[in-house]
Amino acid sequence: MYYPLTGKWTILPGNEVKATEALKKLAQDVQANEPETLLYMVHIPNFNAKSLPTPPEGEIIFWEVYEDENAFLKHINGPLFTTFVKNYGELFLSDFNTPPKIYMTAEILTTIEGFSRKAL
Repeated sequence: MYYPLTGKWTILPGNEVKATEALKKLAQDVQANEPETLLYMVHIPNFNAKSLPTPPEGEIIFWEVYEDENAFLKHINGPLFTTFVKNYGELFLSDFNTPPKIYMTAEILTTIEGFSRKAL
């Protein structure tokens, strides 16, 4: 069965352009190098559309689907993701650990039904 999840990060103020470019590159690298990552979409809120509640500035929302939990663990522990965090982690809200790590929330999902009409 697949391993779907959502995640949220926060870009620190003033880092929006650099973080967005880095995230685009990360998604492209994941697509090219991690075949067990079936879906890897990175989103920011659209403040021109009505959302309730209003999303916070700097919010990044990930929508990811992996072949299985092992594929997810290979992603977050693998060279693409760990190098990204090392090189760009300071652009995002960090936790209180030493050394600090990107603060992220994650929701592991269970699919009950659905489809993908075409690649996005």
